Parts: sequence; structure tokens; C-alpha cells
Amino acid sequence: MKQKDLYKIRTEICPNFNYYFDKITSFFIKSKKKKIKNPKKILIIRNDHIGDMAYSTHIFRILKNYFPKTKIGVIATADNRQLIEKDPYIDKIFEIDLFWRRKFRGFLDYLKIIKKIRKEKFDVGIDLRQSKLNIFFFLWVPKIKSRISFYNVNGGKAFLTHPICYDKKISFTQEMIKLVADAFNLKVKNCLPHIITDKEDKKEVGKLIKEKKLKKYVIFAPGATEEAKKWPEKKFDELINRFHKKYPGYKVVLSGANNDKDLIQRLCVGKNFCVPLINFNLRLMSILFRRAGAIVANDGAGTAVSWISGGKLVSLAGPVDLELSRALKNSKIIHHKLDCYPCFWTQPCKKPCGIWCMELITVEEVMKAIDDFMRK
Repeated sequence: MKQKDLYKIRTEICPNFNYYFDKITSFFIKSKKKKIKNPKKILIIRNDHIGDMAYSTHIFRILKNYFPKTKIGVIATADNRQLIEKDPYIDKIFEIDLFWRRKFRGFLDYLKIIKKIRKEKFDVGIDLRQSKLNIFFFLWVPKIKSRISFYNVNGGKAFLTHPICYDKKISFTQEMIKLVADAFNLKVKNCLPHIITDKEDKKEVGKLIKEKKLKKYVIFAPGATEEAKKWPEKKFDELINRFHKKYPGYKVVLSGANNDKDLIQRLCVGKNFCVPLINFNLRLMSILFRRAGAIVANDGAGTAVSWISGGKLVSLAGPVDLELSRALKNSKIIHHKLDCYPCFWTQPCKKPCGIWCMELITVEEVMKAIDDFMRK
């Protein structure tokens, strides 16, 4: 495969720009590769979505098991740090959001974090997000000796000492294993992510269950970060009514983030058996997922957290590439493949095949998948 084509394996966002960016910057900047031996401090960058953090947690465990004396720091956001706050494999968390979400103030926060990173004197840095901006600001500028990431996803090769080639599509969980295995020359068996909770978390969830009278319940997550990934509201409404008619002894918990609030409130109107749960801590949510009779969710944070925590997941999949993002255990994936799959789902669906893939998922299919879990 030609070098230029390597930049098209994983991304549809400016692959040619990333290729030429690396070609030009590599002419001026030469990062020397050094063999990594017994690192004292490793910095891991995961300042993006909640689901992406959930898919990454096994990497902390792998590195800590290989290097038990090594201190591990993680750059996280205010939202996704909830998942790792009780994780014993992490020694320190740095919190910062993506700077373009907060404009100039976000850029100033970048400068503050860079100072903290320099002070910590990390000898290894790993960008799991695969972002040229992260690689530059958090690894190269603070002068971390060994800098690791896939270079051909979003560029940044010149700023890495260990540029790893992403050579074929594999799931998010496996690709991160490949990254650290290649960089550290480790033999790592395939393993799955984790979400670690403690007695205090279980106590908090117990209070909620008692308060909301959730003796028996299912969880539906009707929201998603983008409209193209959402199962239609009218179908969720029909599903709720049909489920209640068949299983009247169960409460229906409708879970989502702040931007799903209006949608969830509309679905709850006139249904006293529905319990809205907005912006609940997702580490605690993992316990609720594990105890639920079934979970129905669009692709997103709820999907990732539910299957990782051991919940019985019915995943409603549409435009998202399932080679990369799919539940790997205890789940039923409902997906109708069109010729336009997978697509760049951050844009509204233009229905190039004449129909929207999420519309093809029927209430009957979802009910059958729920029934399968309920019988168990």
C-alpha cells in the first residue's frame, strides 16, 4: 500500500491534508526514537468523548501490570473523568476539555496544563486520541522524551518518536492494544476494558433505586451526540408503550445527557412508569446498567458503558462503522446495512440510498431482542 493511502484507512476527514502536513513537517523536524526501558512516568491522553474513555481503560491496566512501579497520568475531560476516578491503575488525572469548545479560554487552559505536564517530567507520552494538536501541545511542546501514537490517522508524525502505523481496521479496544504493544514491544493478549466502582458508588446507586422504586427496570437511552445516529423518537415512544403493556411490573428508566433532556421529557409525558435520569454520573450508571433487565441504546456513551459494565445491551446501530465501534460481549446489535454505510455521520443524513438506515430498525426487532434477554 502506498504511504498516502495509509492515511485513508481510518479517517474520512482530510486524509490528503494530513499526509502532506506530515511530509512537510517531517522535512524540518526530526524526532529521534529511543528504546523505552522501565519508564518512571507515563502520560496518556484521552481528552474526548465518554465512550472513547470507556474503550481505553484496559490500557491503564496493561501498562500498570507490565510496569508496576510506573506512575500513570491521564488527561481527561470533566465528563469522561467520571469513569476513571476510582481506577486503581491511574495515579493522577489532568482535566481539560477540547480547546475549540471553549475558544480562547480553552487555549489558555492548554497553556496551564502544559506547565503542569512539564513539572511532572513524564518520560513517555501516549496520545490515544490520535490528534496532531494533542501530540504537539501535550507531548512535543513539554519535551516528553518518548512520544507515541498512530501517525496516519490524523497526522503528527514529525512530533512523535514512536510513530506507529495504523495498517488495518480493527475495533477501538484492539487498536489501542496494538499501539502500546508495538511501541513497548510487549506481548499482550486481547483483553476488554473495565469500569471500576467501589462500595460508596454502590451505596449511592442503592439510594437511587430505593428513591425511584426501581425493584425491576429496563433502561432506554434515546439520545446520541448526532441526529444521524438517533433511532426516531416516534419509534422509541412506540417501544416504551409496547414494553409496558407486555411487562407492566417493570419501570422504564430513560437515561441521557443534558442535551437529551427535552427528548426524554417528551417521551415521559403521560407515563408514570417512566423514570427520567438526566446527566447521571456514568460510573454510577454502569452499576444501574449491570442490574437492568435490558438496555436499549443508540451508538454512544450509553452503549460503550453498558456492555463494558456487563449490561444486557440491545445496540441500535446505523451509520457508525461497526468494524471500529461495536459491543464485544453480552449484546444484540440491530443494524441494516445500506450501500452508503459507513458514512460521515457528524453531518445530517442526506439519504443517498433513498432511506435513512436508522429508520429501517423496527420496533418488532427491538422487542424481540429485549424478550430474549428478559427470558434469561
